[in-house]
Amino acid sequence: MTPKQFQQYLKKNAVELKRAFDVVIPRKAANAAVLHFKKSFRDEGFTDKGLEKWQEVKRRINPKRADLAKAKLPILTGTGDLGRSIKATCAPGKVTVISDVPYAEAHNEGTTNAGRKQNVVIPKRQFIGESQTLNKEVEKIIVAEVGKILKPQ
Repeated sequence: MTPKQFQQYLKKNAVELKRAFDVVIPRKAANAAVLHFKKSFRDEGFTDKGLEKWQEVKRRINPKRADLAKAKLPILTGTGDLGRSIKATCAPGKVTVISDVPYAEAHNEGTTNAGRKQNVVIPKRQFIGESQTLNKEVEKIIVAEVGKILKPQ
């Protein structure tokens, strides 16, 4: 294929490529991101380059007799609201992932002034953020979608 033929080939597929980058890829990337971040709760840690386990909770280190049932619960999954609150929105070429519960930021980033008296320390237990593993997954989505459009003839 000559450069001129390749240019014509790209022009012919420009509409499909634009739709892929504006709609299809962001939607698939958003779904992949939500699944990736929800997986943090099952893994009890955040996956960036590898799994970074969360700090253990006291109730599981030294459970009291009355707390034996709670001692087995996974970290940050008491009601399940935090994990279920992870949502993604799409725009052309852009995906935004959020958790809209008020305490999400405190758990994701950690804080030293939580609670009614502002004296409760919450360790960082990140579940949303920049992830090389997720970036590689999104890259595979992009390559697959572009490959479908520009498949050799």
